[in-house]
Amino acid sequence: MKVGNYAASTDFLNLSAYYQTTRPVTVKVAYFPTYKSGHAIRQKLTLPTGITVAGNLTSTKSGSYLVPSLQLFLARLSYPALANSAKPGYTIDPGASAYDPQATITDTTKLSAFKRVPAPDYMPGYSHGDLYIGGAKAAVSPVEPHTKSIRVTPDGYLEVLKYDSRANAGLGFYQKPIGMAKIVKTDFKDPNRTLYFSHDITGVKTQRVIRRGQTLYRLTLKNLHQPQHIAGDSETGTAGTFDSLYRIGGHLYYTFIGYDGVSD
Repeated sequence: MKVGNYAASTDFLNLSAYYQTTRPVTVKVAYFPTYKSGHAIRQKLTLPTGITVAGNLTSTKSGSYLVPSLQLFLARLSYPALANSAKPGYTIDPGASAYDPQATITDTTKLSAFKRVPAPDYMPGYSHGDLYIGGAKAAVSPVEPHTKSIRVTPDGYLEVLKYDSRANAGLGFYQKPIGMAKIVKTDFKDPNRTLYFSHDITGVKTQRVIRRGQTLYRLTLKNLHQPQHIAGDSETGTAGTFDSLYRIGGHLYYTFIGYDGVSD
């Protein structure tokens, strides 16, 4: 992929791996106070059998040995998936970047409960699933998004989120969605991902397609294949970034898809 004079090497694009649990797994994750100041607390989060999560298999040093480690990006999960752990007044720690894991598993027994699976068809290409409202101008703006977003989660939900300006820094898009639905079917024919739901979703314009059944409503995510580039700064070691533009429910959205390395 090329944008102007910049090439988006796959070495720098988001290549998330996905894993499915074969049995329930409990991990501990950090939660931050949502509105007040205070310290993070660690809570147990149970991942049920069959849930799909984004992860990265790597290795960590244990004494003089390297042991396999699975980093889990749990903040990308749906609101229902996180509800069994959330304490009132606290929000899961999303980390300082999209690559911050919320849990790292090294225990071999727990590792064996995860099997690698292909990227779900409903996940936008190279995206972590968060799409922010706005076109090309919004994508390249230095201003952080603070209005509305759509999140497609690894465990198969579409959520519509309204930014909560009262929440602490970094937590505005991690509060309860104003609308959400489980994705029951996906048709993927590039550039379109058409998602089907059993009910309408507040905050986004879906289309009713049948009178009865589970696939009553649909929403199409159209990749416009117009990647946007924000230049980095080689003097400060800041990498440039790429975003993709999508048309969803009659509106333009953008989503972060990767870095270009440090720009010249």
